[in-house]
Amino acid sequence: MAYSLFLLLFVSCKKDETKTVASTGTIPVLTSSQNNLVLAVANSAQPATVLNWTASSFGYSAGVSYAVQLDSAGKKFAKPVEVALAQGLTKTFTVLELNNILVQLGFKPDVAGQLEIRVKASIGDAYAPAYSNVTPIVVTPYQVIKLTPVLYVIGAYSNWSGATAVTIASVKEDQQYEGYINLPDASNEFKFTSAPDFNHINYGTLSPGTFIAGSGDNLKVPGAGYYLLKADTKELTWTATKTVWAVIGDATGSWDNETPMTYDAANKVWTVTKVLSAGELKFRANGSYTINFGDNKPADGHLEYGGDNIPVALAGNYKITLNLSVPGSYTYTITKQ
Repeated sequence: MAYSLFLLLFVSCKKDETKTVASTGTIPVLTSSQNNLVLAVANSAQPATVLNWTASSFGYSAGVSYAVQLDSAGKKFAKPVEVALAQGLTKTFTVLELNNILVQLGFKPDVAGQLEIRVKASIGDAYAPAYSNVTPIVVTPYQVIKLTPVLYVIGAYSNWSGATAVTIASVKEDQQYEGYINLPDASNEFKFTSAPDFNHINYGTLSPGTFIAGSGDNLKVPGAGYYLLKADTKELTWTATKTVWAVIGDATGSWDNETPMTYDAANKVWTVTKVLSAGELKFRANGSYTINFGDNKPADGHLEYGGDNIPVALAGNYKITLNLSVPGSYTYTITKQ
């Protein structure tokens, strides 16, 4: 009899037990303090935008974890950058943090792009996450200057001082260096150095077109001019090619006749002011396409050797500027006057 009562009580307890099952999470509501941003390296430590969202409920006692997802507009968050945030309901992105994410996503520096942000709420892999509304932000990132290996060109033009010496860079970090330099004298002598002094590795020459570490005569370039310098520290060879720059294209009037540019030594740029037609143009040196620059689509003001033709949308009088003074980061502007 006692056994029967015990069994009855046990069955009654089983019937009264309530199982809690997670439901579909409620949608968080996301807001951003900023929806149009121009980022600047000088403000890198400052807040860029503050995100806030409402809590999501899965009808379950376990804590809900959140993550912010960011992606380019139109990518539908196929491969977003995701920032996990545990159980918080807010996230402040600094300028530096947001700029680094934009670089990961392939945004172009100094060009406004469309960013989309959403919040993911989840309680574990066994349950489908809930996603917030998508918040769009127009944001312009700044260029991240990568510290690439450089050689200093110390010579007579810089009074043999490294403080004012031009550098050439190995952008691919493959021991091949290049850069542009204005040499003003009829006879120019210099050396390549690994630092802005002669206390580290410096390169001289024993025969034309070659150099050697630690000794040798000064490298020499006869004649004043604006030179493309190349150096290969693996093969120990170097070249100097004098260049004179021009623009050419149907926007300038013809693909057969170029328009010469003038070098501005004070600002280290090539310039020309010219009436342009709607069309396209390129930069080229020495009257041929052996050395030429274009801007691969979408045009962003940064030049590539042999790149795409540069579009000019509207006819008008323009000042065209070519800046080759930063090795590995060659730029241009076309500004309507």
